[in-house]
Amino acid sequence: MEQSPDRIMTRLAYFGLLPFIISLICIWADKTMFGLSAQKVFIAYSAVILSFLAGILWGNAIDHIKHQLSRNALILSILFSLIAWGVLLHSPESYVVSILVLLFGFVAVWFAEMKIRQIEKEGKPEGYQPMRNRLTGIVAVLHLVAMAS
Repeated sequence: MEQSPDRIMTRLAYFGLLPFIISLICIWADKTMFGLSAQKVFIAYSAVILSFLAGILWGNAIDHIKHQLSRNALILSILFSLIAWGVLLHSPESYVVSILVLLFGFVAVWFAEMKIRQIEKEGKPEGYQPMRNRLTGIVAVLHLVAMAS
């Protein structure tokens, strides 16, 4: 039986939480991952996912290139990717600041994407925005837990 793209999207999105959770468990257990501290792995994965989400903004801008918001979405996409890159470069010196900046990035990219989708009256795929809302909430909580660890 072939799965629909919507179902695959949802499964992959939730599976994407596993590296956050596994690295948090390793942080609590004081274990390393791939020869690196679990904190560094958490930050690196977080930065990669933030850049991935920024790419969604880029794709949205390209899909609606004639729309007035397209320019803003393109700029925000690059800004969020640069923030993630900056955190990767700076993370060894300041774990808590890195987590806070990434947390801000996740909330900001979620907010920007939600507002752009509302203005563009983009409702497809159905269930996408509620899923993004839940995932962003979970990722925010995981970042707060990582910061407290």
